[in-house]
Order: sequence, then C-alpha cells, then structure tokens
Amino acid sequence: MRTPAVPPPHQDQPQWVVQPLVDVGLARADIEQLLFRLAFEAVVDEGEEVLACAWDLVAGCPPEVQAAWTRTLARMLTLDTSS
Repeated sequence: MRTPAVPPPHQDQPQWVVQPLVDVGLARADIEQLLFRLAFEAVVDEGEEVLACAWDLVAGCPPEVQAAWTRTLARMLTLDTSS
C-alpha cells in the first residue's frame, strides 16, 4: 500500500500543490488557467459534477499532464487548512 504524501509546512503549500504541473513543463499561465477554471466550476457546480469537470479540464492533454493534474488534485485534497 502506498503511503500518502505529507504536505510541506504551510507557507510552501501553494508551490507544492502545483509542482507536478511545473515538473511536466506546463507554463505558469497554463497552470493558472487550469486552477481558475477548476475554481469557477467549483463555484457554479457541486459535488460529483465538479469532480467530473476536473478531469474534463485536461481531457485533451498528453498523459503526463493528466497524471500531473491528478497528483495536483490529490495534493489539494491533503492541504493543511488549520492555519
């Protein structure tokens, strides 16, 4: 069984979250666009619709970008929001 990744200290979380997308070579503007589109969908949709949309955002992208997006979403879900 795989051990879940432990998030870094709070101040480094934004970079840690998007690092998989940076690592596959996505430009900052492309990363921002993905995150803004995801945020918009989260506001206008709810529940499973948001999850489906999250995958649709990278449907036409290469497999390595899709995998990086999956890691990014997983990291978002493990963020420490207690601070």
